[in-house]
Amino acid sequence: MRHAAFLAPLAGAFFLLAAPLADAGGLPAGVETPPRFAPDKVLVAFRPGTAGAQIAQAHAAAGAQLVKRFDAIGVQVLAVPAGTVEDAVALYQRNPNVRYAEPDHYRLLILPTEGKDPAPPAGLGIDYFPEQWGLDNTAQALYDPDTGGSVTGTLNADIDAEEAWNLSTGSDTVRIAILDAGVECTHVDLLGKCVEQKNFTISSTPGDLIGHGTHVAGIAAANTDNGRGTAGVGWSAKIGSLKVCREYPSESFPLLGMCDVADSVEGILYAADQGYKVINMSYGSDPDPYSPSQAEADAITYAWSKGVVLVAAAGNDYASTRHYPAAFPEVISVAATDRHDNLAYFSSFGSAWVSVAAPGHNILSAYPNAACGLPANDPDGCYTWLSGTSMASPHVAGVAALVWAHYPGITNAQVRSSIEDGADAQGALGQNFRAWVKYGRVNAYQALTADDPAPPPANISLTATGYKVKGLQKANLQWTGATSAFIDVWRNGSIVSAPSESNDGAYTDPINKNGGGAYTYKLCEAGTATCSNEAVVVF
Repeated sequence: MRHAAFLAPLAGAFFLLAAPLADAGGLPAGVETPPRFAPDKVLVAFRPGTAGAQIAQAHAAAGAQLVKRFDAIGVQVLAVPAGTVEDAVALYQRNPNVRYAEPDHYRLLILPTEGKDPAPPAGLGIDYFPEQWGLDNTAQALYDPDTGGSVTGTLNADIDAEEAWNLSTGSDTVRIAILDAGVECTHVDLLGKCVEQKNFTISSTPGDLIGHGTHVAGIAAANTDNGRGTAGVGWSAKIGSLKVCREYPSESFPLLGMCDVADSVEGILYAADQGYKVINMSYGSDPDPYSPSQAEADAITYAWSKGVVLVAAAGNDYASTRHYPAAFPEVISVAATDRHDNLAYFSSFGSAWVSVAAPGHNILSAYPNAACGLPANDPDGCYTWLSGTSMASPHVAGVAALVWAHYPGITNAQVRSSIEDGADAQGALGQNFRAWVKYGRVNAYQALTADDPAPPPANISLTATGYKVKGLQKANLQWTGATSAFIDVWRNGSIVSAPSESNDGAYTDPINKNGGGAYTYKLCEAGTATCSNEAVVVF
């Protein structure tokens, strides 16, 4: 959810003051609901070994032209005549050489709408850490952007950021990929933080015309302990601005952030291949007849297999409806809490699929300077309070960056376990977080201390290849290196066999299924979470 009201200059800085939308999951008044998918694009995955002539014949039958290829997951993005998407998808799905075909789904960011005009805050100075209740909540007085008055928080309704920073302030070798609508990297709170700005959309600019990406980036990794602005959870972490969401319906009057799944897929694959340790995705949508996207699922499986921690916003529907990409099993799905440790009034929830909660109501962070009438390089910068699971997700991405820095030799599965196992099951007022989410409200300090993870087995290298026998899928696993215990083979999070003791080995997994699928394998020492690198097979 996004919301804003009016501009207010302060001593030494500028704020864009915020007021909530009446409907936490809805669109601004007067804005038409956008289409569910692009009117002229489809994503198609052919079965391995399909001849080029057969692929060309399938494209010709659908009147399709190749736009781009994602070879890592075997997916093609195709342009089809406008208005023929559903017919084209049905045609491809009837082709025995096609694993799957789907529209190019749209995910959404909700952008600002006009609200009430609260009185300008006064006396905040230029260091806004005391306003960041989500990082350190001492029941201090807080500015209330909803009313313009003052409110107080609740003691310990926070992620224990200060306690975590006493153990680690992160590392500039850990990079967080901000998949969003761009980031204003010249903002004072983000100056020197951006390692790159990539634009995967049809927008003409890689920058942030919306504000969402800049706000998210500031929460995850703003410049910290510099005496001004806000603090970033990941402290020393660097970020990459990977623009996968564009301005909609136009750059001149953007009301929505539109995120094409094809752009999301490209951004995820790029981040995985470029060595990012964390991906934050503060966008999503609930299922439609063609959702969730299998191409997006395959991209996420690929990124997980490359060792990336993936984090996403759970949604703002105040319902248990699954949102994607958050609901994919490899993703840490994040709900939102308020300054009292209650579930935020807008937050999606569900202990079956939402991993953790994190602060997400009235969160202060950086905002594009133009929104406050400031030049891009203004030394004070523009800031605003925003609410949504979009704001909760980067809190967790920042914690992941701290864990990576504190334990540089561990796996992404161990980073995720540290975050989830270290979460608080009970809130500051005794709330049962596990009524809303699976693990609890994230706690940065406990993520670094709850269960010091051991490094993965030394010298273990795993490869996996897929093949078919009489139409049934099988996977051949091979590994080299020694371990001190029996080896368990895991497939998609469950043990499938314990085939060998120590040293070099191989194993054939008879999956015994027809059709497509993606399978992630890892080797673990029996009875432990000490695991090797992972390998993925996509049919």
